[in-house]
Amino acid sequence: MAEQDLATKPSQVKSKELKALGFIIFLLFPILTISGIGAYGFVIWMIQAFGGIVSH
Repeated sequence: MAEQDLATKPSQVKSKELKALGFIIFLLFPILTISGIGAYGFVIWMIQAFGGIVSH
């Protein structure tokens, strides 16, 4: 049974890797970036809401 897993065609492996790469590049990174920027903005907003605007 392990031999069947190792005998997968290189074209199938390449196709799966390209799909995974597309998922990471086109979905995961943009979602994480937008979420991170939104979370940072929310934290700054809460700091200003409860602590006042920090003076220089």
